Amino acid sequence: MTSVARNGTYVINNRAAPPVDGLTGINRQNIMRLKINRVALVQELKVEHVSGMLIKNGAIDVEDMNKINSGTSPQEKTRILLDLLPTKGNTAWYRHFREALQNPDADPETRRRYRVLVNFLDNAVIHRPLSQMTRFRDRYGSRKQVQKADERNSVASLPYYLPLPDIQQQCGQNKKEEVLTYFRADNVDIFSKKVTDKEAGHPKIHSTNHRDMTLVQGQFFQWFPTPDNFRSLLEIPEGHKQRLASSDNSDDQVLLDKETMVLNILKRVEVTAALVRHKCLPPGFELCLSDAVQDLLKQPELYHLYLKHILILEAADVMIVEEISSSYNDVLQTVNNSNVPEMVNQVTQTGLKMASLLIAVNKFSKAASVLNSLIQFLRQRPNMEVWVPQFQAYIKLMHAWNLACRPDRAEVAYFEAVQMQYQITMMSFGQSVVHYGAMHAETSHMLLEHGSISSAYGWSRKALREVNPEDSASVLRVLCVTINACCANWLVRKAELLSVYAVQYARSKFGERHPLYIEALLHFCHFSNEFKWDSIGLHVARDVLDAAEKTYGCESLQVAQAHCCVSRALMCMQMVDTDDYYTHAMEAVRISRLNLGQHSPLLHSFLHTFAYALQLKALHCPEEVVDSTLRWAETEAKQALNLVTQQFGEISLKVAQILLLLGQINCKMNKPDVAESYLKQAVDYLKLCQPSFSNYLLLGMANLASFYKIILRPELAIPRFQFVVDHIETTDWYCKWVHECFEELSQLYHSLGQEDSAEAVQYKLSQWLKVNPMNNKPVEYSRLKQEPEAFESFLAKADLWTFIVLKVLDAPMKVSADSQSGEEV
Repeated sequence: MTSVARNGTYVINNRAAPPVDGLTGINRQNIMRLKINRVALVQELKVEHVSGMLIKNGAIDVEDMNKINSGTSPQEKTRILLDLLPTKGNTAWYRHFREALQNPDADPETRRRYRVLVNFLDNAVIHRPLSQMTRFRDRYGSRKQVQKADERNSVASLPYYLPLPDIQQQCGQNKKEEVLTYFRADNVDIFSKKVTDKEAGHPKIHSTNHRDMTLVQGQFFQWFPTPDNFRSLLEIPEGHKQRLASSDNSDDQVLLDKETMVLNILKRVEVTAALVRHKCLPPGFELCLSDAVQDLLKQPELYHLYLKHILILEAADVMIVEEISSSYNDVLQTVNNSNVPEMVNQVTQTGLKMASLLIAVNKFSKAASVLNSLIQFLRQRPNMEVWVPQFQAYIKLMHAWNLACRPDRAEVAYFEAVQMQYQITMMSFGQSVVHYGAMHAETSHMLLEHGSISSAYGWSRKALREVNPEDSASVLRVLCVTINACCANWLVRKAELLSVYAVQYARSKFGERHPLYIEALLHFCHFSNEFKWDSIGLHVARDVLDAAEKTYGCESLQVAQAHCCVSRALMCMQMVDTDDYYTHAMEAVRISRLNLGQHSPLLHSFLHTFAYALQLKALHCPEEVVDSTLRWAETEAKQALNLVTQQFGEISLKVAQILLLLGQINCKMNKPDVAESYLKQAVDYLKLCQPSFSNYLLLGMANLASFYKIILRPELAIPRFQFVVDHIETTDWYCKWVHECFEELSQLYHSLGQEDSAEAVQYKLSQWLKVNPMNNKPVEYSRLKQEPEAFESFLAKADLWTFIVLKVLDAPMKVSADSQSGEEV
């Protein structure tokens, strides 16, 4: 456990040994780089490809070129060049040589091979006199001393390893040509190169002992033989590759390049994990700190692309995620008592990145486990340096549980985050080191899941004001949370404004093949399916399905959500002539069950959509299968009810919504008594968990009133329609179901001969239509492709009232400050 000094190298300290031979430390390291990679350089490098730039930069001269050209073969010329370069008085010889390798006078394929040589040179680790290996050997010196240290249970003791046998002793001397296989330390795949007898003084590997070699970096830098029975399971799915390659969208071509990069990175992790699994690495090696895993974690924008490969490995019982997580827990236990700042910071950052990776691949529970371990590790350190990382871990933990639809656990993390927030803000610098917008956004999400729609909206507005505008991912998360809160409060105009801006913002900041762009499209579809019900919503829903399938390349949870959006859009538009709405709903349930299992509370939304699609399908299918289809719909709805009851309790908004669906299904099954029971129970629950002006309560009351009208019980229908009419609030948005409630109530009064009451209802309807006109204009699709305005200016427009109030409140303070400064002058 040490800090990172450079790529793939973990050292104990940063002290350098003094020069002993007149050369600087940098020169000695550069010379050693040439020696370590001499075989590869001699075999691959052609002097004529780099000589021009070397002469131009003054690294060599014409006389040197004459010496080089005296070589009888290309390999001989390269050897002379490598021997000549370190003897030049110019201390920049290595920099010029490296630059020449990066810009050779050669064809593209040769340029690619030379870039690999540069990577070899850059990743060569030179142990200094005070490096790990020297210090540990100097400290213990022999196996006996190590055994004595172990007997004393010395915490600092490390196992002693015998030096590797001389390779030349194992190599045949009569073989003319052998093949040496390297596993590159960069993101390139395995390649082979020939080694001839002319490479005197350089090791060869005998053909009978030939094995693939894997470069393992981390606590040490060493080549290890890959297990004989190892075969990589990872490949880019052919269909996914062809779909991206044949696309005209430039984003798809960029994505294909990223897929290749991700594949090579994960292959390195796969091989390293196999070495750990086969116990080919020394005891104490930790997978999570290896160079391969660290390369995986340092590019968050690629995390989602690992999902398909992780699923492939898990299908073959290779649990790479569990292995990395287990390794991280071991690291936390190993350094549990350490107070070295660099070590603590490295472990902390690795844990936060690992949690982000797990969230990106939909491993929410595993991410929460890693974060809980990290938090316990940080709690044992009283110094202030760990306060901000601990606060960030709590926010990320809230995020993970919110995405997993576990607001009860998110609530626990929230209370811990509040305590940490208090500690930070009590410091004089506390207000400036942390942005609390992300915390407020997760709080809003948590409250909305519980059904506290007004509080959720309040926290979302606060999140908009306090989010860090430089953190694009946090800004988009806040926008999406606010869209949901506005939809729940029937603030349609504002929800539309936010939905359009979120799509524009995500497209501008992340491109069209990114999870956050998909997230923005999903929230636009949610808004459209709730209020718009037009062709633009269907168009965007098909877009998000295409984007999700191309971005993930597998049956991910996001693909299931996109199928749900398409199904709902088709049902909203009453496009039920074909079974497309049903097919998409069924695909969504199948994929979500594959990802989540049967008992995840997150499954309930997919089941709700599927049950609704089934009861709609029953109206358009042959008579002999109507009953079985409705029974199927009832079964799926009851499973959703069980999930939300276990998670949210019996009295909650989500339970009431599913009870309303069960009432509709049983009404179609000609079970009026059962339907009435479900509908009344739903309304009773809504009265307990929602305010009287909540549109969710009014919509449930409208459903119950319509049911009583259908079964010819006007005396029960009228008071419920009247409740809706009396409590509906102005939202500046025309709602068809509200209009229908006015009309139904007026007709019922007419049927009973109560003309005065009917006229009063009609008058109230006219007043309602004046403030909620029927001007439902669709969102122009071209708006979604436009460039967004700056977030600060959009915020002033989206939350205009708050902006004005804050400006007015701030004005007297500014005047007072100006007057005080004037008096001081």
